[in-house]
Amino acid sequence: MSDPIWTYDRFEPGQSFGEVTIPLDTERTEGWAAIYGPPTGPDAPDGMIVAGMMEAYIRAIQPRPKGNVHASQTLAFTGASVPLGAKVTYHVSVRDKALKKGRNWVTFSLRAEAAGQELMTGEILSIWAA
Repeated sequence: MSDPIWTYDRFEPGQSFGEVTIPLDTERTEGWAAIYGPPTGPDAPDGMIVAGMMEAYIRAIQPRPKGNVHASQTLAFTGASVPLGAKVTYHVSVRDKALKKGRNWVTFSLRAEAAGQELMTGEILSIWAA
């Protein structure tokens, strides 16, 4: 039996969805380079860390209902760098949820770290469809 779809009622502030590890391997770096050009040094560009954050968010919360809306996101970088080839671990949790004007708003918190060093934190605000 598959897991039930994540609905608004199932989310609780503080709820953890665990960790998702994203390798900054050759395949991912080549995909990045095909779109944005090759990285300019040995470290991953900040945008690659953000792309990993979005992937971790999608992978952590499954299955999802159709029709969710990505309303906004905020990012805060620590200034730490991570070399290409490293693995970045993302911690995904629910920060808050609110019913506003008949819509289900859920704020998710994400934190990225590599080798025990925090790289960035972020929040994703979604209008949850179900």
